[in-house]
Amino acid sequence: MYKVNSIWILGSTSEIAQEICTQFARSGCKKFFLIARDKKKNQKFIDNLKNKYDIHIENQEVDLLSDYIPKENEYLDYDLYIITAGFLGSNYKKKNLSEELNILKINFISLISWIKSIVTKERVKKQGCLWIFSSVAGDRGRPSNYQYGAAKAGLTIYCEGLANIYQKSPFSIRIIKAGLIRTSMVKGNFPNFLFTDKVKIVSKLRKDPYKNGVEYMPTWWKFIMLIIKSLPSFLMKKL
Repeated sequence: MYKVNSIWILGSTSEIAQEICTQFARSGCKKFFLIARDKKKNQKFIDNLKNKYDIHIENQEVDLLSDYIPKENEYLDYDLYIITAGFLGSNYKKKNLSEELNILKINFISLISWIKSIVTKERVKKQGCLWIFSSVAGDRGRPSNYQYGAAKAGLTIYCEGLANIYQKSPFSIRIIKAGLIRTSMVKGNFPNFLFTDKVKIVSKLRKDPYKNGVEYMPTWWKFIMLIIKSLPSFLMKKL
C-alpha cells in the first residue's frame, strides 16, 4: 500500500470523507486540512479524530454557494487531495429553479475554482494525487435526480479532460464514479444489494491512491450502468 502522509479534503463532513480520514490516520497519516460548510459539525469530527490519533489538523469554513475563490497554489503541500462535497436536493417534484441552480453550482460549477487551485503547473511537477467523487448518476438522466446527474456528468467530463492532459505527470487525477454507498445522504427505494459499505470502498481506494482516470466504485457498477444506458426511453421514465 502506498504511503500518504498528508491529506486535504473539501467536503470533510461527508461520511465517506470522514471514513477516509479515519482509515488514513489509523495507518499513520499525520497531517490533514479539512474544509466544510458546517463549522460546528466539522470541529466535532476534528476533535474526535485528534482524541484518537496523534495528528495535526487545520480547517476552513467554506460555503460553495458563496463567491469565494481559492488562490492558485494556495494548498501545495499535500500528498492527497479529495473532493467529496455534494448536494442532492429535495425530491425532484419539489425542486424550484433556485434549488436546481444550487445543485449545479455545488456539485460542479463551484468546484472548478478549487480544482484549478490544486491542479497547477507547479503542483503537477511533484508526485501527488487528486480524488474527485463523482457519481453513476451522471451516466444517464433519471426523472428523480437529473439535476444532480447533470452536475456530476459535467464534473466527470471536466476532470477526465484534466486527467488526460496530465497523464504523463507525477500527479494523478482520479475520478470516482461512486454507486450507492450506505450513508445518510443516499436515501430512497433502492434494493439493499445495490448498496456498498463505506469502509470497503475506502479500503479499496487506499490500495492504489495514485491511480489515474475514471473508475467505477465498486467496479460492478460499470456493468450495471452499461445495462441502464442501453435501456429504451420508455423504461427510463419509470426509474
